[in-house]
Amino acid sequence: MAYSTDHKDYPEAELIRVAELHFIERATHRVIGEKLGIRPRAKVVAMCEAARRSGLIHIALVPSRTTEGARLRNLAAQVRERFNLLDCVVVHGRSEMLSAPLPDNVREVIMDDVVRETASQLDRRFGEPERPCLAVTYGFVTRKVADYLHPNAGLNRKGIVLAAQGVRQAAVDRFDANNIVRDIARQFGCAYACMPIPAVVDAADMQVVRNLPLVKPLLAALETQTNIVVGSIASHHQTDWGPRKDSLQNELITREDMEEISRAGGIGNIGGWWFNMRGEPVEYAARSVVGLGLRRIAEIVAAQKPVILAVGADPTRIPSLAVALGSPNRLCNVWVGDEVTARVLLGEHRVDRADIPWTPEEREVLDGLTR
Repeated sequence: MAYSTDHKDYPEAELIRVAELHFIERATHRVIGEKLGIRPRAKVVAMCEAARRSGLIHIALVPSRTTEGARLRNLAAQVRERFNLLDCVVVHGRSEMLSAPLPDNVREVIMDDVVRETASQLDRRFGEPERPCLAVTYGFVTRKVADYLHPNAGLNRKGIVLAAQGVRQAAVDRFDANNIVRDIARQFGCAYACMPIPAVVDAADMQVVRNLPLVKPLLAALETQTNIVVGSIASHHQTDWGPRKDSLQNELITREDMEEISRAGGIGNIGGWWFNMRGEPVEYAARSVVGLGLRRIAEIVAAQKPVILAVGADPTRIPSLAVALGSPNRLCNVWVGDEVTARVLLGEHRVDRADIPWTPEEREVLDGLTR
């Protein structure tokens, strides 16, 4: 008897469980049948195929690093020269992202490579100054950098790792800068300092907050000692996705804030600090994210100290990245990303995505890349 391979013929929850066992846990059809009580084996085979055809399963193939290495290094060198960067690392990408959203698992594969390379960059950069002072922003990317960091240079007890901003919520959050700096400092064997205040502070309270005994020395260190920064970039499109809780930046801004940011020409943000297409800070509310700030980031870039940003596999971030790399107020001089994003930055490819509601400023930036 032939069993249907149409996913509509099976309960969704049962199909998902079969797919998890077969494609993730690598269980055989016989074992799945015994575990879930599905008979005969042919039905399990049909259900696995139904799951694959339904779109539940996506397969990502990572190209050979040995055969493609020279091409990617050459591409990275072109980006480095084009934007006068301290360094650039490019990993494999997928050109499909220029015309349609990448499946989540494919984007995760690409970003996994990006983050591993970012961790290597951070290891190298932290070992260069005698007294490294690293500022770390919140986020998925910096969390993964901390997870993948395995220093080769040994312990550096003269260094320090600083949270670039305060906490976003009351609950313990592994994506908060205050949590991430502890884990990075443990890897480097050095000291760390948290920002023991809410990330967003009302303007009326700013002077009091800045002078708190636990806050004042950390802000002074961020403003005078920081010589390395690691983070990523977000755009306002992350707030377009539903549910809104999917974006970490939504712990910092409201819908009303986002409307103000858009009206003020905000094109992207680093650590919650929004900037326009000239790389200038955007003031959008009577509240501020206390901490490192864009002006200090720009000063560090101008001093030829590394500001490392890991950004890739997402066209919505390309205009913001282009501004951070190439605006008069540059906010990045070490970029780690993917080859498709690199070719857009070089003007070789265009983003053709009707599903992305670009702002006028973003369109202008993208058009400028191909001129």
